[in-house]
Amino acid sequence: MLLRRATAADAPRIGQLFYDTITQVNCADYTPVQLEAWRGGWQNLAGWETKIEVQYFLVAEDKATATLGGFASLAPDGYLDFLFVSAAYQRQGIARQLLTALLDQAACLKLPDIYTDASVTAQPFFFRHGFAVAQEQQLLVRGVELLNYRMVRPLSFSSSPTS
Repeated sequence: MLLRRATAADAPRIGQLFYDTITQVNCADYTPVQLEAWRGGWQNLAGWETKIEVQYFLVAEDKATATLGGFASLAPDGYLDFLFVSAAYQRQGIARQLLTALLDQAACLKLPDIYTDASVTAQPFFFRHGFAVAQEQQLLVRGVELLNYRMVRPLSFSSSPTS
């Protein structure tokens, strides 16, 4: 996988991967109504383009096929906004690669920690990589409650995820 900075031209593929991953991967942990609410804004290209512009936004692209395998982003304040891997590329280390790159960026910015709102599906991954649950949350998304976890990882002792 090739990691690179996302561009506005990537927005349609990022939106599609977001939709597909929620539909195919998160379906084990959320109801159909919750999935529909969560993936609702996937076609908002202007929204994706803005995120790409203001965040440290990376894509993981298959070198051989140029297929988008995943994406991740870090806001300037240390908020890990997105970390999604295509269902076709699960369990291949792509999420770890993306997280490592975001942690390196956070270290360059001298951030004291990074934090995220992890889905039920993603919470074990973040836990394995040094994040701790700060609080359980019930978010209201398009009128539907979704369970997730505010998770935090201090950066003072290390900038690389553990295995």
